[in-house]
Amino acid sequence: MIGVDVVQRLFALREAGPFRRLDDAELLLIARHARPRAYGPGKLVLPAGTVAEALFVTLAGHAETAGSAAPAVFDAPGLLFGLAVRTDHVAGPDGLEALVIAKPHVFTIARECPEFVVGLRDLLDGAAG
Repeated sequence: MIGVDVVQRLFALREAGPFRRLDDAELLLIARHARPRAYGPGKLVLPAGTVAEALFVTLAGHAETAGSAAPAVFDAPGLLFGLAVRTDHVAGPDGLEALVIAKPHVFTIARECPEFVVGLRDLLDGAAG
C-alpha cells in the first residue's frame, strides 16, 4: 500500500524541474526515498565551503544564498561534480520546507531514469544563463 505522504511527495516532485520528465512509476520510486525537512526562518541549510550530500526540492518558502533566492531545486552541482557551496544557503523569512534526496539515491535515479539527467542538465543550463 502506498501511503498518503508518499503520494503527496510524488505530486510535489512532478512539479519540480528535473522531475517533470519522469513518469509516475519513476516518481513513485523517488518519492519513497525523498525525506521532508523543515528549516525555520534564517536557519542554515547548506554552509559555505561544504559539498552537498543531498538534492533539495523546495515545497514551501525558499532558501536564500548571497541575498537572492536559491533555485527551487538545489544543489545539483555539488552532488554531480563535488563542487563546494560558495555561500551559505539559509531558509528565507518564511522558512523552507523541502524534500531532501540523499546523494546515493540521486545517483541511482540518474542511472535508472535517463530523463532525470536531461532535466538536471536543463536545470544547470538555466542556472548558468
